[in-house]
Amino acid sequence: MINKYEYPHIKAIQIIRNKKVVFEQLREDIDENTLFPVGCIFKSFLAILVGIAIYEGKIESIEDCVLDYFLHNDVTDLNWYRLKIKHALSKTTGLIWPGPREPMPKGIKEVMQLKFENEPGILFQYKPDPQIIVYLLEEVYDMEITKLFEEKLLSHFTNRTYQWNRDNIENMRVSVDILNDFGQLMLNKGTVGEKRLFSEDFFEQSVTGYSDGGFPECAPYGLGWWINEIAGVECFYAAGFGGQYLTVLPEKEMVIIILSDMDRPHPENKKIIESVCLGED
Repeated sequence: MINKYEYPHIKAIQIIRNKKVVFEQLREDIDENTLFPVGCIFKSFLAILVGIAIYEGKIESIEDCVLDYFLHNDVTDLNWYRLKIKHALSKTTGLIWPGPREPMPKGIKEVMQLKFENEPGILFQYKPDPQIIVYLLEEVYDMEITKLFEEKLLSHFTNRTYQWNRDNIENMRVSVDILNDFGQLMLNKGTVGEKRLFSEDFFEQSVTGYSDGGFPECAPYGLGWWINEIAGVECFYAAGFGGQYLTVLPEKEMVIIILSDMDRPHPENKKIIESVCLGED
């Protein structure tokens, strides 16, 4: 049991090992139908949609330049011709994005008007780089990103209940079951049952550190996933503001889901993951 007085902000914890739920604890105001805001975990879903697009032949490779998929006759900054898909996924574009109270670009044409602070691939910065992936996926599929999410990913999951508005892309809400299915997909390196959604090569690319990372997790960062070692156990995870964690521990065949209030950062949630890692097999 997780002490509710020590962690009053925790909404739900679920631990799955060998595809079986071995621990679950919900706060009194939570039930199995609750949809949880997951913050930046949505970016990990976007990354996997790129893997699916590559597997389906809509995108050639993460090494492709972003401009390969858009009209760009008026682009003169040479850095745009260096900007690859992998840079957008790994938050190393070098772009200068608007500040928190400034309007975000409304489409790829407005993104192309942004200036560069440094050359792509040089520096990790926790900025809205994955927004480029939204426009890219919508372009190659000619489909809104939320519908693409439903058709290419959720249709293979056991639970398909979610809330995600294209006009508020950072406010994804999903069930614990969806996060469990997502974790299992990553444990299985791209397969759901007998169906392969993305290649094992893309899985390996996703969980390979492209930089040393930085704020807020201070861990190496791959393609939409943080890579770390906790209590001697190698893992990768998706994280969102407020201490939302979807952690995958391949050597333990385990997925750990932690969802909590988004009132402030909750780095103490990592202690729960650490305690699980320290547990005996």
